[in-house]
Amino acid sequence: MFLADDHPIVLRGARAILEANDIRVVGEARSTDELLSGLKTTACDVAVTDFVMPGGLVADGTALIQQVRQEHPLLPLVVMTMIGNIGILDSLLRAGLLGLIEKTEDMDVLPIAVRSAASRRVFVSPGLRSQLSSYRSGLSREGRLSPREIEVVRMLAAGQSVSSIAERLGRSVKTISRQKMDAMRKLGLENDAQLYAYARDHRLI
Repeated sequence: MFLADDHPIVLRGARAILEANDIRVVGEARSTDELLSGLKTTACDVAVTDFVMPGGLVADGTALIQQVRQEHPLLPLVVMTMIGNIGILDSLLRAGLLGLIEKTEDMDVLPIAVRSAASRRVFVSPGLRSQLSSYRSGLSREGRLSPREIEVVRMLAAGQSVSSIAERLGRSVKTISRQKMDAMRKLGLENDAQLYAYARDHRLI
């Protein structure tokens, strides 16, 4: 399997847990660029990646997952994350993600997730299951945002400008501006400070 995370300690810990459970790690990446490059040159049965890996030329988050899915449609994909927005995580599962692990949980679930993905079964770590159930019952406020709106909110709160987001995501400045305003309207936010607070409180940054 292939493993990607921008934190060296997480990489080492995840690798140790996997290898202790007889799962061979054939490649590692610490950025979005390294992940996409590695998957092109290294054959693997499953890929495990962090959701947020800023700093690469390729955007992280939803844009990264969509690109991996586009370039490797048959590759089972597991995501590790600290993101607290269940709406965006649910959209990934509905798009074909086979594993979802919250980083605050015991990493002993990682080998289980990898083996489930290899067998084409969906695995969601225990801490996220009830949240997903509530979200799918329509109880989650932030679920009103589309995945693209959530991604724009996350990148804005991380300090990126509308023009830089448009360039990274391959959309027009007008489109990004509209998605920002639509998100703020849906959430009842009036300014950028409130937008940042929302992103912080929902662990989007």
